[in-house]
Amino acid sequence: MDLGEENCFACGRKNPIGLHLEFSGSDGVVRAEYRAERRFVGWDDVLHGGITATMLDEAASYVPYSMGFVTVTARLEVRYSLPIRVDELLAIEGRFLGRRRRVVDAESEIRDEQGVVRASAAAKLMILGERSAGGPGAGDLL
Repeated sequence: MDLGEENCFACGRKNPIGLHLEFSGSDGVVRAEYRAERRFVGWDDVLHGGITATMLDEAASYVPYSMGFVTVTARLEVRYSLPIRVDELLAIEGRFLGRRRRVVDAESEIRDEQGVVRASAAAKLMILGERSAGGPGAGDLL
């Protein structure tokens, strides 16, 4: 699954400094794996909190995308439960919670290899439109 923006910091394949996250899934549940890279350290051997928030935001964004909608994040509330260490393999998941008119509610979380939640988020995403057969992203909507 690809949002269509090759230079996106979170998922863009052509962004040389990006995370290169690859989400899969459908119907409101998406998943990706990521190994925390040293280049994104905040201090000591802990992943920077901004990178953690970016991964949670991206997972939440892929939820409505998997349902055929193009959205932008209107609100993201992050909860940091435990530090994420450099070199840890992480499971990232986003799930659909509900929809009210033009707003999709989603949640996302990051778990370590033992299944322990390290961080989670609640997101509200504003629907800009529906994905068309002509293109996967939001370029024509913005």
